[in-house]
Amino acid sequence: MGDLACSMVFNFMASYLLYFYTDVAGVGVAAAGTAMSCARLIDAFANPVVGVLSDKTHTRWGKLRPYLLFSAVPLATSVLLMFLASWIPGPGKAAYALITYTLFCLLYTVCNVPYTAMMPNLSEDPAQRARLNLSKFICVSIGTFLSMGLALPLIGLFGRGDEKKGFVGISLLFSVIIIALVLICFFNTRERIQPPPVRFSLGSLLATVKKSRPWVICCSAQLFFYLATVTRNATAMYYSKYCLGSAGFASLLLAVGSFTTFATCFLVPFATARMKKRTFTLIGYSLFITGSLLVYLAGENLAAVFLCNLLANLGASMSNGVSFLILGEAIDHSEYTTGTRQQGLLTSMSMFMVKIGIVFSSLLSAFVLDLGGYIPDRPQAASALVSIRANFIFLPCAAALVCVLLYQFYHLDDEYPAINRALREKHSHT
Repeated sequence: MGDLACSMVFNFMASYLLYFYTDVAGVGVAAAGTAMSCARLIDAFANPVVGVLSDKTHTRWGKLRPYLLFSAVPLATSVLLMFLASWIPGPGKAAYALITYTLFCLLYTVCNVPYTAMMPNLSEDPAQRARLNLSKFICVSIGTFLSMGLALPLIGLFGRGDEKKGFVGISLLFSVIIIALVLICFFNTRERIQPPPVRFSLGSLLATVKKSRPWVICCSAQLFFYLATVTRNATAMYYSKYCLGSAGFASLLLAVGSFTTFATCFLVPFATARMKKRTFTLIGYSLFITGSLLVYLAGENLAAVFLCNLLANLGASMSNGVSFLILGEAIDHSEYTTGTRQQGLLTSMSMFMVKIGIVFSSLLSAFVLDLGGYIPDRPQAASALVSIRANFIFLPCAAALVCVLLYQFYHLDDEYPAINRALREKHSHT
């Protein structure tokens, strides 16, 4: 339920917020990109702070669950506030966008970083973690479908032709859903494994970085994965509207991700029991790159674009579907090599890299659109169409290729069974 809420709001922002700012609220492309990048950069540096705080937390509710309880209502409120930007007078829109989006990003971090760190605290049995991961990604796929596949129809329903009212209506609906789901998650989970509070020091972090190569690779890959997928999702609306001539087709392009995520949920436990997680991840990245390039070759044939986009999304879902299992094992490896379990910090640093990837995505996509001479809601020049294709196809492919190169150095699959046995024995005596 926590992932349903988080994925719903995250994917909605990643896919529609830039379009909302430029084509609905009337914020310039450069100003919107700058505001979103600044907010995400501030948020990125807040991630380790939240991670350190969660490592030091010890309450009757646990280490991580209290953050869900106290962030649910503020997070939901911030979602609604962002989409009131349309009613702010012209000169103040960019500033309002910066302030409200920064607030949202910070509150999302307070909720999501502890939530993401929770799974290893529920069980240290690899088979149980795989089943938890299955339920997690089933709800991710539902949240993705709600935010991507149903967003445009709901905006049309609430707005009745007025996109400003439509975005406010859907943000209000999502706010109510967020509060309900996050609180359901809080009241119906229990942290069975609670490491003692950990004191943070820069020296301990540097030692962790030095000794924890799998975690470093995982974090670096997260940066480039989100650079690829967020850039692609954020420009799907532009690609559909201006390159394919059908703005409504964006709903299909984006909704496909929810179905591939759902299908991959059931594939991950089966596949990872029979092959290395590294191999599964590399297959996913390869499919993403191949499908994305085929979208370009498909031209304006909507059926072909849909099928090629389906392949690309399947690849992205495969890589993302195993990423949290890899992160959990990388955190175990870090504890094994350093003797200290800095779970909140390590998870938050992974999320930090995610946010840095999103920052680069905002900067690059807005810069490329501006460089191509993009003008909102008008027929686009040839250079603008090239910039939209670069954002939707070629930049994501380049970022995914970096992930492929990074995972050439990942070898934890062979070492992990012995590490898991040693840690379970250690925890049984504490």
